[in-house]
Amino acid sequence: VVVVVATIISMSVCSAREEITTSCTSNLNCSLNGVCTAGACVCDKPWGGPGCGVLQYLMNQSISSKNLYPHNDSDAPATGPCVTKTHVCDALNTWNGPIAGPINGKYHMFNPLYRKGSLLGTQALMYGVSDNIEGPYTWATWPNMGSNPAFVTFNDPNAGNKTVYSLWISGKVYTASDIAGPYTEAGPGPGGNPAPIFHNGKWFATSQRTNMIVTTDKLGNPWTPYANISVKLDRGTQEDPFLYIDTRGNWHIINHAYDTSEYEQCGKSVLSAHVFSPDGLNWFMLKPDVEPYTHTVHYEDGTTHTYNTLERPNCHFNAQGQLTHINLAADLMTQDAGCEDYKSCPAIHNGHCACTNCKYADHAGTIIIALDV
Repeated sequence: VVVVVATIISMSVCSAREEITTSCTSNLNCSLNGVCTAGACVCDKPWGGPGCGVLQYLMNQSISSKNLYPHNDSDAPATGPCVTKTHVCDALNTWNGPIAGPINGKYHMFNPLYRKGSLLGTQALMYGVSDNIEGPYTWATWPNMGSNPAFVTFNDPNAGNKTVYSLWISGKVYTASDIAGPYTEAGPGPGGNPAPIFHNGKWFATSQRTNMIVTTDKLGNPWTPYANISVKLDRGTQEDPFLYIDTRGNWHIINHAYDTSEYEQCGKSVLSAHVFSPDGLNWFMLKPDVEPYTHTVHYEDGTTHTYNTLERPNCHFNAQGQLTHINLAADLMTQDAGCEDYKSCPAIHNGHCACTNCKYADHAGTIIIALDV
């Protein structure tokens, strides 16, 4: 057994167990992803590593999970970039969206499709349906609604506890009585790139920079502050939150994270962050920094892909509340070597294109990773 000491910093799930990995004095030393037993963390699967802080991937991921929207990508070159000063390939990008289900035995995905050569402007919302969360999905084209969607299924106390489906996108919330729509506007969202949950009859959410939890008692009513989140990585910027409450009642936020000074050895670049709370009010983070999801994925065809960036995490849970999958936005081309010489790159740092920014010139898409449960 390898024992690694992890501490926590403070500012203001599951039944299956993993190996003991970390000495501890409380469950906070175990990221609230396990229990502190006799001075050592016993992690809930699929968590492991220092402080139960790292998701453990299955080794043989399905081929369909490499790209959940594989259409219009045949023109992408074998190596990048896809976008240069003189040419734009015909491959169209997606950049991840929520997957809901199973609902009536099906999984439902809402994934924006971007304009040719762009990750900044969308042209449609793609609605996918599959028998398997890892695909393949059958896609229908919906009107453009914008980028960075979130999704929550809830029982509405204002409608006799009927099941309602809510789609959060481009600063607004839309609801429907059928997951396939039609969706009608219900009110403003909590901010860009939202991470909402419905808990004990109220809404809670955070947004892009993950600085605060806000709340409202009803969609359409004003959002008010609930808690500040001051804990941060020592290096890098946190964004793209996914908020959930586990089976023990603990709160968690998983973020994408990045550092634009990193342009080589992208497989070791800053990628993700995890903050956690026993009550939604007081938030903690392991120190030194422990990243919850990692760059390298192994597939059943024998290939291995070290993604230079993986963003917009969305998590999925089984009927017992155990985390089983995480789907992510991915640069499908550049790997560990990076793209320091790319010219179509925003925010070039000291003459180099950062690992996290290769996506703007590469072909980008959506992957899903099965976790070791």
